[in-house]
Amino acid sequence: ITRLFTPEDFGLFSVLSAFNGIFGLVMAARYEFAIPVSSNDEQAAAVVVLAGLITVFLTTLSLLLVWTMGSTIAELTGLPALAPLLWLVPPILLATGLGHPLEYWSIRRGTLRLNGVSRVVQFGGQAASQVAFGVAGTGALGLIMGYGLAYIGRLTVFLVTLPASDRAMFAATRPSQIWDLAWALRRYPTYSAASSLLKSTTQFLPTILFAMFYGPAVAGMYGVAERILNVPVRFISNSASQVFLAEAAQRPAAEVMRLFVRTVPRFLALGLVGMAPVLLAGPTLFALIFGEPWRVAGGFAQALVALQLARFIAVPVSQAFNVFGRQDLDFSSSLLNGLALFVSFYLISWLSLRPSEAVLIFSLTTALSQLAMLVLAWRTTRIAAANASQAKADHRDDEQ
Repeated sequence: ITRLFTPEDFGLFSVLSAFNGIFGLVMAARYEFAIPVSSNDEQAAAVVVLAGLITVFLTTLSLLLVWTMGSTIAELTGLPALAPLLWLVPPILLATGLGHPLEYWSIRRGTLRLNGVSRVVQFGGQAASQVAFGVAGTGALGLIMGYGLAYIGRLTVFLVTLPASDRAMFAATRPSQIWDLAWALRRYPTYSAASSLLKSTTQFLPTILFAMFYGPAVAGMYGVAERILNVPVRFISNSASQVFLAEAAQRPAAEVMRLFVRTVPRFLALGLVGMAPVLLAGPTLFALIFGEPWRVAGGFAQALVALQLARFIAVPVSQAFNVFGRQDLDFSSSLLNGLALFVSFYLISWLSLRPSEAVLIFSLTTALSQLAMLVLAWRTTRIAAANASQAKADHRDDEQ
């Protein structure tokens, strides 16, 4: 698709997909995190319904926002051509948001393979449809439509494979039960949603800022570089995060700590091996694979290795915050991410850096915040394991 679309096309696509990247993650207010750890299936089903209702409500708000402020948003980003494309954002947000609770319901049911299939359908469908639209010469519109169809395909997989018994359980949910759960689980929208919003903003807002600072072509180069390096995070790290949550939710704290200790070095080694070619020969590889116009994107990819490696390692074990009910620390780590984003672009603006220098500053600063999150997750796990061990020792003494 890099040979079918221009860097400017990718700039428009990257900015618009950044909106979904930022807001799509919190369309269900992160109530989906409560689904695998709910006390029973009836409660978990009610959380699925609650998350779906919130998604519909927030999608309606996004429609109103595009209607009233679409042209203003396009002007602020410095991309007037973005205005008519913004109407595609609400349906994409809807498909993204509805997929989250069904994905975590699948985790609870133990059908993790279904989640893998949904990812293959999503990314495979996106690639195929974007190629088809590229051959048809649709420009940025084709990139965006292919992106949206991918999320619709992922949602369709979950809906088609949903057993009739599960559908009946969702339908039996009472409104009073939904309201009670919304209040009882308020830590998820209060901390986890705010935390996720900060994290996704740190990840996707740079694309919009690069468009504002340097124009759509640079934003497109950055978007392609970030997209390529983010593949292992999306396919491996995010999937491992779901497995870590499912495993840790069923284990005592001491075993969770051992799982943490095994996970981090393995992902460090895997990340180093996988990202070494880009670090050593990024510009050459990008020019060879994607075409000579994308050599600059290869340089951006080299600069982003530090950030993506840190994210690759930290994402799976960050579920420790949810396992041990420390969403407040998850939120604190996200504040660090937001601070890193602010500091990096303040320096970029103040020093009037070239695009390649700007990407490097952003990568290094944000990588430090990811490592800080890793340390907080480790401390959370270690303290929980120590407390559980002490409680077990106290119980033994009481019995004696």
